[in-house]
Amino acid sequence: MSKKQNETQIEVQKDIKEENGKKFSLRPKNLRQLKHGSYSIALSVIVIVAVILINMIVAQIPSQYTQIDLSGLQLSVLTDTSKELVESLTEDITIYYILEDGNRDSYVSRLLERYEDLSSHITVVEKDPVLYPQFTSQYTDETLSDNSVIIVCGDNSKVISYDDMYETEFSYYTYSSTTTGFDAEGLITSAISALISDDIPKLYTLTGHSELELTDSMVSSIEKENIEIEELSLLTSDGVPEDADCLMIVSPMSDISTTEAQMILNYLRRGGSVIIITDYTTEELPNLATVMEYYGVELVDGIVFEGNPNYYYSQYLYYLLPDINSTDVSSDLAESGSYVMVASAQGIETLDDARDTLTIESVLTTSSAAYSKIDVQNMTTYSQEDDDISGPFDLGVIITESVELTDELLEDTASVDDSLDFDSWVDTLEVETETETETEEETEEVTEAEDTTEAEDASEAEDATEEETETETEEEETDTAETRLAVFTSSALVNDSINQAVSGGNYQLIANVVSWACNQESSVSVPSKSTVVDYLTLTSASVSFWGALTTIILPVIILLLGLGVWLSRRKR
Repeated sequence: MSKKQNETQIEVQKDIKEENGKKFSLRPKNLRQLKHGSYSIALSVIVIVAVILINMIVAQIPSQYTQIDLSGLQLSVLTDTSKELVESLTEDITIYYILEDGNRDSYVSRLLERYEDLSSHITVVEKDPVLYPQFTSQYTDETLSDNSVIIVCGDNSKVISYDDMYETEFSYYTYSSTTTGFDAEGLITSAISALISDDIPKLYTLTGHSELELTDSMVSSIEKENIEIEELSLLTSDGVPEDADCLMIVSPMSDISTTEAQMILNYLRRGGSVIIITDYTTEELPNLATVMEYYGVELVDGIVFEGNPNYYYSQYLYYLLPDINSTDVSSDLAESGSYVMVASAQGIETLDDARDTLTIESVLTTSSAAYSKIDVQNMTTYSQEDDDISGPFDLGVIITESVELTDELLEDTASVDDSLDFDSWVDTLEVETETETETEEETEEVTEAEDTTEAEDASEAEDATEEETETETEEEETDTAETRLAVFTSSALVNDSINQAVSGGNYQLIANVVSWACNQESSVSVPSKSTVVDYLTLTSASVSFWGALTTIILPVIILLLGLGVWLSRRKR
């Protein structure tokens, strides 16, 4: 190798060493890069730790704030009724959630989480039936499916099957079942209320006169108020049972007997509660009418039609959407703007000679344009005719009366006398009531006079007569009770289809009435949540307005706007 080649090779090696030295030298630029890399690593560690801490904090936040139900159905959102009940709990409640891994119903699971989040008195415990095969046998003999719950308070318990949480309807057209409602919240809230209640009211439904049988949905609405339901035939009984908190009479097609009428009046006179739901019928019901007349109301002849299109449904003048007045049984419906629908109803009038001790409140009222058609069988027009009775009418009322349970009254109402003439007997009751009222007024006047005399005597010889006066004026207090009677004139209030048309308003009203009649302090009935469709109830006037708006007004406006644009462009 020549000298020149050696020198060239040496220079190349030097250049390589210099380049390698540059690569590995810790110049200021490289130091800055190293610092930036360290900062990035430290920042990444901080972010990871912060995310972990935030997740731990969020996990402690109640699910109602972290798991928001954005669906229109709101199946896993608790209503105000449930929230008020749960937040007022003072007793510990344990909810056992029967669940095998992989079979969780998200709606039920979220619902239970929200119950637990609302109160420290509620604890949800999951129980796997595979790991604990004998657990459910402590509370029920039935085999519970996954997502069923067992609610326990002390020694008492309630079992809610998963099959009962979803409502289904069978279609005979498709021969298949469709899920129509989710009732888990209603069942759970009702069960909790029942477990913390001291006693369960009892409702008797009258039978023996072709009465309308309550639907399963209506029965469920009443039972969710924690009210027990049982049928009663007064034809085979000595009277309304002592444990009856309320008697319900639903659309009888034949009249009650005079003996039954005596039993019902005796029950009411000593502070009982009765709900009467009638339907228009050509059959006369004089004995039932007498019971209502004794409490100051009577039915108007015929069927009520509406002349105001804002008060009837679609084009049917006898499918009424009456005003809902604010009363003890309807204030929630009135405030929420809900609808109640009745069909083929009769009007209710308050008698002029109703006694002053009665308090009669209107629940449902027609417009002043309503009228009652007398000759329903032979009518040729829906329009008002000369013989028809002009409104407005009450379609539902509640009546209360305070009564003193004297020994004489209790003895008089303890039994019935079949030999009595019923009408004469009722007239006697009315005379006795008037006499009692007059006697009470006279007694008050005499008492005031005696008090004045005693005061004068006391001023002359106060020390000598004070003890004697106190002894003479002491009287034993008499127990009092409140009679409650509700009268409605259409069984459409307990009809499933019509109830759905007003989004549950009818059933809510009847559940409120039953709760009021049974003297329940508050309603705990939560309606089932529909999983199919929310009905939009429109009056006839609304249908006409929106129809005209969409088919006439809007198209005309669009045509005029288009014409204006065309003319302006043509001028250019």
